[in-house]
Amino acid sequence: MKQEPVRMCVVCRERFPKRELSRYVCPDTTPELETDGPVPDPEKTKPGRGYYVCVQARCREIFPKMIRGLMKKRKGEPK
Repeated sequence: MKQEPVRMCVVCRERFPKRELSRYVCPDTTPELETDGPVPDPEKTKPGRGYYVCVQARCREIFPKMIRGLMKKRKGEPK
């Protein structure tokens, strides 16, 4: 029997089966990243760093604000 992959929500840090989470991926180009932020990946197959968010309303509300900080850290910009 094959075990189902488990991923963690970047907001609440709870673990869920991968199929229950939404995945967002960083765009390839920096200008896109600064204007659009992460793009949804409904198929969960796009290459690149993925961020998973659970279905809780609180997590969905906080994610857009939180992701800006994660992106700055990833690019190596000062806080």
